[in-house]
Amino acid sequence: MDWPVVVVVTLVLVLLYVWWLSRRIVRLTARTAAALDALEEQLSRRAKAAATLPGAHDVASVALTSGPPDADSRQGAENDLVRELRHLGTAALDAPDLLVQNRRLVVARQVYNDAVRDTRSLRTARIPRIFWLARRQPLPQYFDVDELDLDALEHGRREREAIRRAAAEDVGRATSGQS
Repeated sequence: MDWPVVVVVTLVLVLLYVWWLSRRIVRLTARTAAALDALEEQLSRRAKAAATLPGAHDVASVALTSGPPDADSRQGAENDLVRELRHLGTAALDAPDLLVQNRRLVVARQVYNDAVRDTRSLRTARIPRIFWLARRQPLPQYFDVDELDLDALEHGRREREAIRRAAAEDVGRATSGQS
């Protein structure tokens, strides 16, 4: 084979690979943007559900108006909301839909952070940096806030109710003379 043919074939293969990488970066960026929109929607839904609680109304209002999820102010407001809901304890479970919205938020946050991880991993790899792929766009940032485990609160509340019922049944049997 002639050397010029080998060079041309190699150059075409490298250009095809770079083109494929650029398309992949575009797809990952679109996936990250869609995940950010879904995260923002779930954050709003949880804040609206939390706003129905008397102790969390003000903090939830701040979380609703604090900007997009990738802003530091929003992450701070969400952390404040989580702290307030933790402070309320099982009273936070009195809000209709809060448990469901919190579960959905956990999933949306995981999907977004996975998309950010994949996008950052590809964009900071050697070849995309050499060819300046996606250089005009800033790297997406992780959404890092405290987790609110309302499922554990719900489980604890159910256990306490079961213990109370069992104790009441034992007292009822003892007073009626049954063993």
